[in-house]
Amino acid sequence: MSVYQEAKGSPILKGIIVLLSLALLYVLYEPYKIREEEERFRAESRARMINLRQAQLLHIGYRGRYNTSVDSLVQFIYTLHDTIRTSYFRPLVMSPFVPESLLHTPKSWKPYALQVVDTTAIMKYLLEDPDGYGSVGSLTDDARVNKASWEE
Repeated sequence: MSVYQEAKGSPILKGIIVLLSLALLYVLYEPYKIREEEERFRAESRARMINLRQAQLLHIGYRGRYNTSVDSLVQFIYTLHDTIRTSYFRPLVMSPFVPESLLHTPKSWKPYALQVVDTTAIMKYLLEDPDGYGSVGSLTDDARVNKASWEE
C-alpha cells in the first residue's frame, strides 16, 4: 500500500468550484467592459460636440451670428459644399461623419442643449451634453468662448 493516496473529491464540490470560478471571472470582466463602453460613448460624444463647434464657427463666418438650435445647425451643414464638409468636420469614433448624428448624444439619444447669447459685445454660446461628457463654450466667461471643457 502506498503512503500517497489519490485525492478524491465530491463531484458536486468540483462543480461548485468551477461555477464559482466562472462567476469570479464574470465579476472581474464586467466592470472592464462597462468602463470600455463608457469611454467609447465619451469619445463619440466629444467628437460630435467638436463638430458642432466647427459648425457654429462656420455659421458665424457665413452669417455673422451663432445658430440658436442644433436642428437648424444640421440644416446649415447640409447647405455647405461636400468639400467643405469633408475638410472641416472630423470623422466620428463609432461611425463616419453624418450631419444627422450631431442631433443626439450617442449614449441616451437625448438632444444636445444649445444656448446662445448674442446681445452682448462678445457673442457666446453654450453646448452641453446631457449625459455629462462635457460642454463647449460658456455664457458667462469671455475667455471660454468656443473652448471645450476637456481641452483645458
